[in-house]
Amino acid sequence: MNDHVRAATLAPNRPFRAFLHFNRPYARAYIIGAAVGLFFITIDLCMPMVVRAVVQRFENRTLDYPFLLFCLALLLIIPICSGLARFVQRMLIIKASRKFEYDLRNVYYRKIQGLSQEFFHSLRTGDIMARATNDLNFVRMFVGPGVMNTVNMIRLPFTLAAMTYLSPKLTGIALIPLPFISLVVYFFMMYMHRQSKRVQEQFSTVSARAQENLAGARVVQAYGIEDREIRDFRNESRKYMRASLKLTLIMALAWPLIGTTIGASALIILWTGGGMVIAQTLSLADLSAFIVYLVMLTWPLAEFGWVLTLYQRGAVSMSRILEILTREPAISDSGLTDPHIESLAGDVAFDRVSFAYNGQPVLKRVSVDIPAGQTVAIVGPTGSGKSTLLSLLAREYDPQDGRVAVDGRDIREFPLRVLRRHIGCVPQDPFLFSDSIRANLTLGCPGASQEDLDWACDVAQFKDTLQEMPNGYDTLLGERGINLSGGQKQRLTIARALICKPRILILDDALSSVDTNTEEEILRRLKDVMRERTSIIVSHRISTVSHADRILVLDDGAIVEEGTHDELVERGGLYADMHRRQLLEKEIEEA
Repeated sequence: MNDHVRAATLAPNRPFRAFLHFNRPYARAYIIGAAVGLFFITIDLCMPMVVRAVVQRFENRTLDYPFLLFCLALLLIIPICSGLARFVQRMLIIKASRKFEYDLRNVYYRKIQGLSQEFFHSLRTGDIMARATNDLNFVRMFVGPGVMNTVNMIRLPFTLAAMTYLSPKLTGIALIPLPFISLVVYFFMMYMHRQSKRVQEQFSTVSARAQENLAGARVVQAYGIEDREIRDFRNESRKYMRASLKLTLIMALAWPLIGTTIGASALIILWTGGGMVIAQTLSLADLSAFIVYLVMLTWPLAEFGWVLTLYQRGAVSMSRILEILTREPAISDSGLTDPHIESLAGDVAFDRVSFAYNGQPVLKRVSVDIPAGQTVAIVGPTGSGKSTLLSLLAREYDPQDGRVAVDGRDIREFPLRVLRRHIGCVPQDPFLFSDSIRANLTLGCPGASQEDLDWACDVAQFKDTLQEMPNGYDTLLGERGINLSGGQKQRLTIARALICKPRILILDDALSSVDTNTEEEILRRLKDVMRERTSIIVSHRISTVSHADRILVLDDGAIVEEGTHDELVERGGLYADMHRRQLLEKEIEEA
């Protein structure tokens, strides 16, 4: 469905419009469910009149057995029909709400997948997950039980009409507490809205804390800070518990207050009605039917507070979800994009490119041309802008000044799917999914052949690791590949990038965890691969980049040196200093 596109026209401050928008495909189910609800409400309203007819016969001492048997049969049939109608209504509305939940969850996930890196840097993972689980469940409760019980409360005006028909005086007495109930509900609603938002926000905080600790369990244990993290998590959980208890308290107060008010009203009705029966201004049959109607009025009024809670939580949760759905990705195909482009050769150019994070300049008017098939290395101190330059090429971000070009065309002219399909990137921090080695290797190319897998693993020197695995390619990895060492993870991700045979290969410090001998063998095998494509290598190790066709030295966001390894060593600049320092470190390690 195209809801993920149209959702951009919705606003977080208009959650009810969003409910209508996403439930439009299921309008028929809701309408039929409402009609069935009206049906069982109607037949329910007949029951007090049947009781009235029976009492009239006893009151008049006219025992008509066939009529009494007919009334007793009605008193049995009415609840059965009402129960069946309730079942059908529940199946229709709850089923529609589950389908709506399914649609909204997929739209939400699709939206998350399309958002740019800046989004994930600005919002915690736990908060994103809380909206996809807790908030989404409250939204479903709004359109499921919330809508169903709203339909059920239609019995209120009809019940009051029947009560007025039986005794306007008693109905007037019964209505006396309604203004008080309305006032209580108004204040409850205002409080519940504010408190529901606090509860949801605190749940996001608890989820974020749990997610971070689970992901960083090794770090927590390595530093021996388990007690501190447990204490911090307990504090956040306590805040969530207290916020939830405050909301529960106000919800718990609503039911007894409404029930007590109705109970007091029933006592007054019995006292007043009994006096009217004695005074013969009201028949016993009418009083009996009136009391049954009053009992029938109790449940809709009592559940009114619960429905309000569902509405408040649903509205707050939908607003939080819409904050994500209405967020525009910073990087996307635009009017500049040429949808007819399906391939690229691999010429790369940075033309006076500047970029800053949160106002802090990282790249300053960087210009460099990389012809297709050339291997270029980028070195420089930490924070000099090396990884940022690669992020601009992969369009994780767009430059704030200047332009990045591929094959002489602005990179924004390439559809994102085409650009990223032709770029193989091995990041600094290799990420592996909790799946088989084969699934991780073929992540970008699901149709890769066994020959491609063997070739890529051979080049990346991952074959030996595979032979040690109990099930080879089908061995399951733990979360983030926890059962592999850092070097094994990097070699697997190198193989993953090679399998897709990209036109542009990016190695962003991808050999930092690999030992020197394995690094040399990988680089030797990669030489043949790199001749056929544009390759960009970022590394802190001079040994990794020394065989590149050209080396760029980046410092403080600008290219300060450029040339081959030998040329830069002879020049005696920053690169030569890095080279001497690493040679000295190597001598010290070997001593």
